[in-house]
Amino acid sequence: MAIKTIVVGHKNPDTDSVLSAILVSKFSKKILGFEAESRIAGDVNNETKYILDLVKEAKPKLIKKITNENVVLVDTTEPGQIIEGLTEDNLVGIIDHHNLGGLKSSGAIYVRTESIGCACSLIYKILKEKGVKVDKKSAIMMIAGIVSDTLNLTSPTTTPEDKKFLKELTQLTKVDIKKFVAGLFEAKSSLKGISLDRVVECDYKEFEMGGKKVGIGVWETTNPESVNMSAEKIMKLLEDKKIKEDLDYLLFGVVDILKNNTYCYVIGEAEEKLISDVLGVTTKDKVAFLKGVVSRKKQIVPQLRNHFVR
Repeated sequence: MAIKTIVVGHKNPDTDSVLSAILVSKFSKKILGFEAESRIAGDVNNETKYILDLVKEAKPKLIKKITNENVVLVDTTEPGQIIEGLTEDNLVGIIDHHNLGGLKSSGAIYVRTESIGCACSLIYKILKEKGVKVDKKSAIMMIAGIVSDTLNLTSPTTTPEDKKFLKELTQLTKVDIKKFVAGLFEAKSSLKGISLDRVVECDYKEFEMGGKKVGIGVWETTNPESVNMSAEKIMKLLEDKKIKEDLDYLLFGVVDILKNNTYCYVIGEAEEKLISDVLGVTTKDKVAFLKGVVSRKKQIVPQLRNHFVR
């Protein structure tokens, strides 16, 4: 019996992670040279539900542990963000736009990583290089991935290629981009059916930095007060999470995607000193206001890595 190959992103998947897994599986023969099926490593958020409903795309099946599948990773290479069961033997591909997380493979595999705004941009670039025509439905998903991950091209992670690709895809689909962005950001900000536990976990990633275990969660919204009004309860959830998962540090940011700022929740003295030492920001009432900071990938993680490995 042939071993199944799956395409899956990180735990607590965001829109780019889910859509890139779907797109790679859809074009797997063209990109990878073999068939693959998409999976998700956690439930999808309201923004992802919105775009899947819009294009009438089924949500990929959930996978909690890799057993007898070969794996193509998208949108991550960080061991702390990958579901249990990945080994050197079953890793057969990587398509990512982050730093390399130190994974190993037992043989030669397909690897494509670039410094670009999102995995969906990279997938579109690969298909362009191969002369593959992108259908309208796939193009709309790519638009959603780009808009979501680059905060409509306002994030410092945005590259000239992201801008070029978004323009091309918008022209291809004839999408009204202003209405599209408004709908997507409304869904991104929606707390409908979302518990505070889910707010904390929805876009949470774990990193190993110089021997330290660092957790960083974010919630992107057009209405930060809708979350900040529950700051005290969220702080308690974060404190419990830090203990339960044996973290050295835990940060949580409420990202204002309209004003391009972040309210960083600081749960203890260790985090307060870290924010002060690394970002030069003081904490007031357990919140550090990070002016102009919207990107965990570009404006927080590299600075913390440099601090811990120096």
